[in-house]
Amino acid sequence: MGITNLLEGKSAIVTGAGSGIGRATAKLFAAQSASVVLADIQKVGLENAVKEIETAGGRAIGIVIDLGKTSEIEHLVEAAHKIYGPPDIVLSNAASYSLGSVAELSEDEWDKTLAVCLKASWALGKYLLPSMKAKGAGSFIITSSVQAIRGYKGHAAYQAAKGGLDALTRSMAADFAPAVRVNSILPGAVVTGLWNSFDEALRAEIASQCPLQRNAGPEEIASVALFLASDMSSYITGQAIVVDGGLTAVSGK
Repeated sequence: MGITNLLEGKSAIVTGAGSGIGRATAKLFAAQSASVVLADIQKVGLENAVKEIETAGGRAIGIVIDLGKTSEIEHLVEAAHKIYGPPDIVLSNAASYSLGSVAELSEDEWDKTLAVCLKASWALGKYLLPSMKAKGAGSFIITSSVQAIRGYKGHAAYQAAKGGLDALTRSMAADFAPAVRVNSILPGAVVTGLWNSFDEALRAEIASQCPLQRNAGPEEIASVALFLASDMSSYITGQAIVVDGGLTAVSGK
């Protein structure tokens, strides 16, 4: 029998919750008895995620916002406080990116990628961490990427944002300890909706690059978020947790 009710009596905010890692994490948090505010720009995906949680007996509400706009994040925080009070848990997970080297990216593409992937976590921290600290406890989790620590061609803006997230994680962990723990998760290849255009050959090629010889499911990243959200990780803060099937730990073929 698995462990249950790890988040009983707690509330959480999960961004990028309409699909992929965010959706899987919101569902898992709710299954572990948290009350969850889901945020995403994808209205249909968000509504479906909330419906799945409610059908399973969980508590959740969805708020459609553009995580690239600080004013909308401020409204999200205000709404979340009114619904469930100051959150105990935050997963800053929203992402958006344009492919290209620094020479190829336009300024608008660069700015949008950093706004959603990096600035949104700053804004969530700005408006949430003081109340979490005043509450006396909390876990603030950021979805980073192995691209924060490993170079890939054509991902200049995304990698800059993810590298910034890891530095921001350490900074916020220092500033809001001991009340709030702040950690980041660095996933490797995770099969989400973005993979719909990938054929089986490409998926197999990507999987072959890591020792476990497979790509992760969103639920496998969500389980790490649950660990960081719960008291099981009570002595962990300021850390970048790599979840990549061994990709960055060993040399390639």
